[in-house]
Amino acid sequence: MKSETVINFFPALNGDSFLVSSNATNILIDGGYVNTYRNFLKTELQEIARRKEKLDLVVITHIDRDHISGVNKLLEENNDNRFIEIDNIWHNSYRHLQIKPEDSKKFEAPSLKKVSELNIMAIIKEDIPDTPKNVSAKKGSTLAKLVHDGKYNWNKQFRNAAVSFQNEPVEIGSFKIQLLSPNQQKLEKLKGYWLKALYKLGYVNDDSAAGFIDDAFEFVVSGEKETKVLDKKNISAGSVDLNALSVTDFIEDNAAANGSSISFILTSDNARILFLGDSHPSVISESLMLLYPIEEFPLFFDAIKISHHGSALNTNNELLSLVDSQKYLISTNGNSSDHPDIETIARVVARKTDFKRTLYFNYPVQIIKNINIDPLKEKYNYECVVSHGTAISINFNEKNN
Repeated sequence: MKSETVINFFPALNGDSFLVSSNATNILIDGGYVNTYRNFLKTELQEIARRKEKLDLVVITHIDRDHISGVNKLLEENNDNRFIEIDNIWHNSYRHLQIKPEDSKKFEAPSLKKVSELNIMAIIKEDIPDTPKNVSAKKGSTLAKLVHDGKYNWNKQFRNAAVSFQNEPVEIGSFKIQLLSPNQQKLEKLKGYWLKALYKLGYVNDDSAAGFIDDAFEFVVSGEKETKVLDKKNISAGSVDLNALSVTDFIEDNAAANGSSISFILTSDNARILFLGDSHPSVISESLMLLYPIEEFPLFFDAIKISHHGSALNTNNELLSLVDSQKYLISTNGNSSDHPDIETIARVVARKTDFKRTLYFNYPVQIIKNINIDPLKEKYNYECVVSHGTAISINFNEKNN
């Protein structure tokens, strides 16, 4: 039987959701929004279950609504009526940040309960847009609670500690996973952001607060505002200078949640894929330089999932000097922060190459009209594949090697 690896790249609005399969091993990376699950993901999972297969791993790269809401809905339905087996879940929550017990006890239970209820109400309102005002927070559940209540293996390969670069490579069925992010510094930054935010709520010694900490953590972290440093310029198709755009000044994203993204190299018998979540490029570059001898760069991947929906704050020339691919995946409908940024596209395609790069978009985002034109594509040797809100399936088999 011919071996192949398949990436299913789902429409997730401004979020992420990928299902990667190889030789009956299935890995879900993020779940997008509730409608991502309902419209696309659920059908695929039912088909996996029909084949008597399972989800060998679910990776929640970081806490943000556009990555976790679909997983919330999956776990909610699966906990009520188990329709698919889930072997492992990787997700870094409050309990994985090594916060000292005396610090967590300082938080006032009523304050944490209120924040927890706000988080649950946000989840309910996404699931049911016209939610009546009198709906109770008891009707919803947060990600951490759903993982716990479903008795899933949670970060089992790391002895229930944080998923991070410090861990050894992991084998899951047909795949080997080399973690690149987060590093310990990014986990510390996330912890600092969380503690600072909760100190604003007031604190007293109160052991009853413990039951609300994970939920409050999810709400606080998912509400972190994105860095705003770039001025969006109106660029017409005829005026695009990709060389100039590729060398514009780079300012790195400073969001703690994005920096805590679980990012990794996923390797099967016939594909090596770089999944970057919403990670910070400085961390990825540092990890790669520690893992590989300098003579191996640039590393070639069969596909690279671009960080943070193509934000110019999350892809720089230093990282791109270390990696390359014929296939770049950009997941967004452009409705949040006008992603992707044209500077990111320029940095990817303006590099010299002896092969054609293909940019995959799961929506016809605004910048397509600026870059999907023949003179530019011929000059920089790239192509665009644009989906109109339908899933993209990319297959790798022996011929790709």
